[in-house]
Amino acid sequence: GNPNASLTMEAASARGTIYDCEGRPFVNETIRTYAAVSPAETALPVLRGITTQAAFDEAKERLTQGLPAVVPTLRAADADGVRTLRCPVRYGTPLLIAHLAGYCDADGVGICGLEKSFEPLLRRRVCTVTFPVNASGRVLCGADVRVRDEGVCTQRGVVLTIDRSMQAVVRDALLRSDMRKGAAVLLDAQTGDVKAMVSVPEWDVLHLEESLDDPDAPFVNRALSAVSVGSVYKILVAAAALESGISPDLTYTCTGAVQRDDVVFHCHNRAGHGTLRMADALLHSCNPYFIHLASCVPTRTLLELSAAAGLGSAAELAEGIASDAGVLPDEAELVSSAARANLAFGQGRLTASPLQIAAATAAFASDGIYHAPRLVLAVQDDAGARTYTEADAGTRIVTGRTARQVREMLVYSAAHTKQFTSFSDCGGKTATAQTGVYENGEEKLNAWYSGFFPARQPRYVLTILYEDGNSGAADCIPLFEIIAENIEKTSGKQLQKGKN
Repeated sequence: GNPNASLTMEAASARGTIYDCEGRPFVNETIRTYAAVSPAETALPVLRGITTQAAFDEAKERLTQGLPAVVPTLRAADADGVRTLRCPVRYGTPLLIAHLAGYCDADGVGICGLEKSFEPLLRRRVCTVTFPVNASGRVLCGADVRVRDEGVCTQRGVVLTIDRSMQAVVRDALLRSDMRKGAAVLLDAQTGDVKAMVSVPEWDVLHLEESLDDPDAPFVNRALSAVSVGSVYKILVAAAALESGISPDLTYTCTGAVQRDDVVFHCHNRAGHGTLRMADALLHSCNPYFIHLASCVPTRTLLELSAAAGLGSAAELAEGIASDAGVLPDEAELVSSAARANLAFGQGRLTASPLQIAAATAAFASDGIYHAPRLVLAVQDDAGARTYTEADAGTRIVTGRTARQVREMLVYSAAHTKQFTSFSDCGGKTATAQTGVYENGEEKLNAWYSGFFPARQPRYVLTILYEDGNSGAADCIPLFEIIAENIEKTSGKQLQKGKN
């Protein structure tokens, strides 16, 4: 017989890790210990003390047939005929970044999300064990067991801009609410780095089949999906007006409705708001005011600012992961006064994703500089050395003066919105967008809130989409308050409090 004959088995395998910005893992969080066992007389007594009964019975059945075994153990304990090895468990529950992480197929190959985007880096590596065998192919009792590790337990992986603690805060708030479908995006207001991104409903990475027929479509990442945006777009209309030289003191008298061409556009306050300035029109979300305001601004100016703020273009976060481009109408589609009126309060063909709205809002929190959202901070090799991605330097889309004026109006709006209680050190805008989809005779609505905090020196931008909601104020403001307060605690230091 061949004295060098052997039997090789795969003992365990693992993929590279997905880390948060502080190096905390989202996957591979726990380590499992395995024992590779040859049929030596001393093996079973050792196993009895370090395995569960089921694992012990499995090993015993193989060993009594003269076959080797690889079974999970409770702890490490090397002995004659027993070699223990360690390997990370890929997914725990919950997986905090389910929609971004994606999942793998049965062979451990990434097929969507970051698992697919970084497949070459994260690819599955195996740990094998080799047992010497005799001429009959039976494992030699007591022979040395050789372990070959391809680098299963290394530090390689992808490092995200997401903060694990902040991700947990946002996710917890959405799951504890009565939101069935929606999303939230938290950005660093000064850099555009994604600090948290959550989509509801989630799917369980360990039980994918349970979500396949769910009518709420858990596999859709709603943070990246473009939908009707409604009145959050008024932020850009106000900015375009200010950039065009229109004073924030411009007044307009809302009587409850305004006609453009042959279409009558109603205010949500059918009795009318009376005479308003720009800040009060933003606070009360007065459609007639903004229809009038948009008519004072060249259409091209409004569209160019919207495009510069990221609307109408996909925001790419990683290979194969990007927000929908959404729809930003062109000038040819806005020839009629009615079409321009629809755009003025964020309706018509205009659509955008929560990520796009968050990035556009962040431009005003950062004194007029637009930063393309960034998700990937670095890639990391086996030894833990990082190669960092290049952050977007930013593009000025409005003057610092315009950005400050818009910011002041959003702070004024937040301070005078009744739903805010303990946390009002912020600025933001609500929206209740029509979708054109009806159920039981009633139109479904998208509720929004997009804002920043703290008010004086914004550090974070938070955008919330609540699908099939009632209103931005009722559905999203309470969530914004909960998340902002807990992000303040999570950040490890008090955010500077500003006066509204």
